Amino acid sequence: MAPRLITAGLAFAGAAVIGAVSTVASSDSSSVAAGLGHNGFLIPGLLWVTSLGLLAVAMAIPDGRPIFLAIAFLGAAWLIGVPAVAAWRSLTAVAGGWLLAVAELAYWSLDFRVAGKDERAIYVRRAATIFALVGACILLALVPQLDLSAVPISGIELTAVGLLAAAALIAVAAGMAWRLRPSR
Repeated sequence: MAPRLITAGLAFAGAAVIGAVSTVASSDSSSVAAGLGHNGFLIPGLLWVTSLGLLAVAMAIPDGRPIFLAIAFLGAAWLIGVPAVAAWRSLTAVAGGWLLAVAELAYWSLDFRVAGKDERAIYVRRAATIFALVGACILLALVPQLDLSAVPISGIELTAVGLLAAAALIAVAAGMAWRLRPSR
């Protein structure tokens, strides 16, 4: 099977998993979707289906803009559908890593179509990037599970540190994306 179809299939499968989990979890009474009414569970489902449609559009026309919207809709489906229980909320970092992996696989599929890059070094570098992103997110998900009673759990200092860490991760991801962009 062609590498483009494999990466596109993995992106669709990843989007389907996170969308299905957020839709099924939205039936819990503590989720935002359940608070929106009797049919609130439909909102994560509609966001999920919309994101799959946007991924299909992005694969049909070699354009990455619909991928960004698809990931945004999947993230919204997760945030609306996941119950406000600590066990579920601690998985939000894992879901974020999963979304990054879906986006990376979708963009990788576009690279195969547009640039036709089919080299082993590219496979290794992209796979390492995906595993590093997901691994870092899993480690971040474990932080709330640790018993760090000496660390303050609220306050402006902790919020500032969190924002700086998020900005640093975005800067690292942007730098990696800039280096991996196709040369024209």
